[in-house]
Amino acid sequence: MKALVARPGGLGDVLLAGPAVRAVATRADRVTMLCGPRGAPAARLLPHVDDVVEWDPPAEPDGAGTDGLVRRLREESYDVALVLARGRHAP
Repeated sequence: MKALVARPGGLGDVLLAGPAVRAVATRADRVTMLCGPRGAPAARLLPHVDDVVEWDPPAEPDGAGTDGLVRRLREESYDVALVLARGRHAP
């Protein structure tokens, strides 16, 4: 099974996602982490992450950058995805 774990944010946010990544890795053969450029170095340190997809969302929606990411994720055909959102949206 191929899994995608998405965690926006910086270095600390991605490091704190480590336990969730470890939990996903218990069932997945391959774990890819999707994060921004500030979090990518931390994602590469996590022991259960096999691949890192770095994406910096544009300030204004633009088809070119987003389309490339969507195409890449679609080509990988992940079986499961876990999106770890920031807590500021919580009630």
